[in-house]
Amino acid sequence: MNTANLFACFGDVIELDFPSWNISQTQEILNNHPGWKQYNPRKSINRYGLSVTSLDGEYSGIPDLDSLLEFNKENGTNYSESDFKVRTNIVEQIPNLQELLDLLSPDLGRCHFLRLDTGGFFPPHRDNGASIPSKSFRIIVPLGNTESKKWVWIHEGKILNLTPGHTYCINTTKEHSLFSFVDNCCMLVLNVTASYKNLNNVTAHLNTR
Repeated sequence: MNTANLFACFGDVIELDFPSWNISQTQEILNNHPGWKQYNPRKSINRYGLSVTSLDGEYSGIPDLDSLLEFNKENGTNYSESDFKVRTNIVEQIPNLQELLDLLSPDLGRCHFLRLDTGGFFPPHRDNGASIPSKSFRIIVPLGNTESKKWVWIHEGKILNLTPGHTYCINTTKEHSLFSFVDNCCMLVLNVTASYKNLNNVTAHLNTR
């Protein structure tokens, strides 16, 4: 099985059966955390990241919250998604997060919480480059202020209706964009290596209710 098989069989948005997150408790931890950094600091957009994994387990955001393509060009480096495996201590504070990471380890890439404040956006783009099949896939958990009318995720021209606190595997190699109408629109973004083990983990946790 590869990512193409996964999404062909189960769709571009796959809800998983993990317990729903306690959003108010999680948001209290996130709101009080000092580790937030500008996401891709070259662009003055209301986007911020809090590292879940990084090169050293710290919160500098360098370069895990940057554009790896641009950072590598400027610094003569060759970082890839899979280089960011050291967990930050935020993981120990959120049991739902620790459960997900334990299941998917060691085949994780860079992972972070993402916050969009009012007007924050990602323009239409595709993840994972042009490799076929994709070497990684995304798991997303929408958290605070991700109810309808507070933000929008447009996927191949259609608005996704994601339930806050639920866990999704989403085919982000397809064109998608995000926009927040409010402050503190938060989500978890996991970059997961498309290993046979992890693809099987997804199918083992399909929400079939």
